[in-house]
Formats: sequence, C-alpha cells, structure tokens
Amino acid sequence: MSSDSIVLAQLQVQDCTAELYVNGIPLIRLTPARVPIENVAVEHLLVPSTNSIEVVVEPGPSPSLARTGYGELGFRAMEAVGRLVRFPEGVPGLVEHGELLGETRFGWASPHPERRAFPAAVSTQVELGPAHGRWAWQDAPQLTLDQALLEEACALIDRVEAALRAGLVEPLWQLAELQVKDVLRAYPALSESELRADLAELLHHHQQATDPVIPHDPSNHDFRLVAGGKLLELCDRDWTTSIKLRDPKDGSPVPYRLFVARIGPALRIVR
Repeated sequence: MSSDSIVLAQLQVQDCTAELYVNGIPLIRLTPARVPIENVAVEHLLVPSTNSIEVVVEPGPSPSLARTGYGELGFRAMEAVGRLVRFPEGVPGLVEHGELLGETRFGWASPHPERRAFPAAVSTQVELGPAHGRWAWQDAPQLTLDQALLEEACALIDRVEAALRAGLVEPLWQLAELQVKDVLRAYPALSESELRADLAELLHHHQQATDPVIPHDPSNHDFRLVAGGKLLELCDRDWTTSIKLRDPKDGSPVPYRLFVARIGPALRIVR
C-alpha cells in the first residue's frame, strides 16, 4: 500500500437503511434520516489477497438479527452502494476523486416485484495483494456465543470502563495493545507518541464530565459474532456501542466501538 494514499470504505444510500461490511466486519450503518454517504478508513481491516465488500439492505431490528430478521416491504425506490476506494492524500472523499477498487450495488427501481423480502445482501471481492500482512485475529479460533463468552466479554467491558473512568493512559493502552500495534502497522504515518497524545486528550476531555462513562447495561447487550465468527462486536440492541463515554457538555453518549477476539487464552481488543 502507498504511504501517500489511503483506502476508504464508502457506503452510499438512497431511501433505505443499509449496513456495510468489509471482510465480514460491520463498519457503517446509514438510515434515511442520516447523511446519505459516509467514508471510513479501512487500512487496518484489509487482509492479504482477497477482500470482501458486502452491503446488507434493510437489516433486521438489532445487530444480532441484522441478517436474519426477516420482513417484507412494499415497493419504494431505493439504492445502496458499497465501495472500496483508494484516495490520494488531501482530496475530497468522493469516488470521482479516487481510484475505485471495488463496488457492490443494490437497487430497487421499479415495482416489479411489488414486494420484496429483506434483509437483502449484495457483495463483491477485491484483490489487494499483500496489504499490510496477516493480522493476529485472522488466526484466532471461531467463538461460540454462549453464556461463558457473554460473561467474559462483560468482564472485559468492566475493565475498559474502569480505565476510561480513571482517565489514565497506561491501563487503557495495555488493554488495547494489540489494536494499537495493528493501527501503527496499517498507518505508518502515525507514531506511538501521537496515539498516546490523542488518547490522553480523549481521556482529559471526558474527565470533565461528572462521570466520564455511561455504565453498560447487560440487559441491553446484543453482542454479535462477525468476521466468520472470529470477532465479537460489543454492541447493544439499539445499534449503539456497549461502551459509551459521556459528553461533558450535555451528557449525551459518545460511542466507543470495540471488536474482540480470543488471542491466546483470553479475549483481547483487536479492533
């Protein structure tokens, strides 16, 4: 990968809700009430050789039911497009300013049929060469979403929340060590000192709230297995992250998104 360009995943929707996955990892969810296009940097999610892009249109009512929450809708014109685009540094994040690496598109343009079953998924594959090498999570075992895994994940959330609440860089840095190492490998323009400074600034900002963390509620958790069952996304039924910081200005929740994998004997933060 070139150091003067970056690969972004892009989701663009018209009059529908859709979720974009890269290599089985959910990245972006857009609804008709949100902006119709969003980009996310994905260098840290690309794998050697074959990479997949998938769009799930009108997903189920919660993350764990995104692919299986069956329903039917009457016709309305809709479109959802997922892309991987390589952009030079400093250009606007629109596809016409970059190199389109791959695209998958869903469209319903005429009332034939008059009704369709959802969720509907479209996907494609993109060959990207060696990328940044193989990630530790790719060799992790598949997880089983049972009570033991839920309890282990909640215990990890407790540790992350405690570190966020304490406002100290080192405990949080240690918990996210694997994730940070991968970010530094994927984005060589970054440095460890810059990431530490960014984390310190984040913690300082939220320390200005009475309680910088909104305590997680296990009854709201809707963890889901992704990336072929090797990653567990820590999310809630309303599509929010299970870990939420508190905005010191108005107390509103600020997402803190995490994916974990079993690396060695324990669940570790990997994305």
